Amino acid sequence: MADDTLTEVETPKESTGTKTEVYLGLLWLGITVFTAYASINGVKGAPGPLESAIEAMPDVISTSLVTAASIAAAASSRAASALGRLFIGLAAGAAFGVVTAIGVRFAYGPGASVTMLSITVAAACVLGGVFAMLPGPMIDSSLWAMTWVLFAGLILSVLKTNLLLLLGGGPNATEAAQATAESRFLLLQPIVAGLLAAMHSVRWLRPENPPVFWFGITGALSGIYLLATEGLGHLGGKVLSSTTPDGAAADALLTNADKLKYAVIVLAVGGVLGLLIGARKPKD
Repeated sequence: MADDTLTEVETPKESTGTKTEVYLGLLWLGITVFTAYASINGVKGAPGPLESAIEAMPDVISTSLVTAASIAAAASSRAASALGRLFIGLAAGAAFGVVTAIGVRFAYGPGASVTMLSITVAAACVLGGVFAMLPGPMIDSSLWAMTWVLFAGLILSVLKTNLLLLLGGGPNATEAAQATAESRFLLLQPIVAGLLAAMHSVRWLRPENPPVFWFGITGALSGIYLLATEGLGHLGGKVLSSTTPDGAAADALLTNADKLKYAVIVLAVGGVLGLLIGARKPKD
């Protein structure tokens, strides 16, 4: 009897840290939406609600997708099969998508264009739910890595002026030097983000001792999340372009070649470095 009790007490409860990731995702999404809302309503001379909404939409889409994936992963964590996790993830993503779309709709105001952007955000949440079908350790690790990718994008943007000086640019440099520094910065950003994606995906996945190729796939998932964001933004921009007078401007803002390049580099760097780092045997 004592042995049974001891065994029961010592058996650890399964925990992947997904609840913490859900909290961070909701916090990040709240900050993103609130910042965009404040820029529309609290800054003198700010562009109109539609223009501000469009500019903020890539960030809102990406954070919505990641947060929905976190919620879906937590909701489906006890499902044994990939199909079961998919169904639960889709339901969780759809429910969260409705709530988020309503929030975006009220934040940015009325209008067919804003409604279309709200639908795009809801679609991102549903797509985030699809990722719940992945094995639990893989999606949990990739979501932690994606949190660092988003954080890196924010920090590097804040430090951009100083980094451009280090890269040979700045107000006193020639136009050619400034352009070169800008190009270097646009390359530096996704490389740093991909490195962080690889490091943190391996860090969270290592205790599971998975096959080596899992490290590469998990490291690349941050880039896949970003590509999904760009794809949804492009689709939303195309729909706006064909249905509203402001659609051409929306399509131009939502379809950004630099962001697509950013996502591809994060995917490649995260995948390759994740595989290389994961293949190394940890020191005892």
